[in-house]
Amino acid sequence: MPMAGTETDTKPASTPPPVGTSGPAANAALLRNGEGAYRGPVTLADSLMVEAGWPAANFETTGPNPPYLHIGRKLWVTLTECEPCFSSARRDRGLFRSKVSIAAHLERYDELMVDPIAFEECFGPGEGTEATFPFGSWLTIRDVGFGGIALWGRRSGEVMLPLEPLAVASAVWLRRMAAP
Repeated sequence: MPMAGTETDTKPASTPPPVGTSGPAANAALLRNGEGAYRGPVTLADSLMVEAGWPAANFETTGPNPPYLHIGRKLWVTLTECEPCFSSARRDRGLFRSKVSIAAHLERYDELMVDPIAFEECFGPGEGTEATFPFGSWLTIRDVGFGGIALWGRRSGEVMLPLEPLAVASAVWLRRMAAP
């Protein structure tokens, strides 16, 4: 029997449990109206389409696990400060790209889970192992910077996620807990 997430199995290893009905449309609807115990889980791509209003054309589709996006920098008007951002894979509005601050987007969510496929695509085969990152676990988002995203997990403790795997927007899952 093939193991989930290996080359003999095409399903992601860390597919989160379905919420209500399954599929991106159902998750996007939950994201909009906040029904259920929590909002999501949704992929990073779905969250950018719903929360930031990105059309599907902003994502790259060439590769084994689309959609993809770019990780870039957002320079503030003062020209002295910049921050990491999600950047459209396709140019729009002339020379500029749609950009969404990573910190501002992730502050809407409480937890993040990464599929091993994201590490394998960014860093090469064999990098999607438990020795490199706690895959399949929901990790609390603590801080975002150019060095990566500081996360915390009950079993794994403090963990740093590099920004590069976020480019595989189909392999990053987000969820937010219901308001008390």
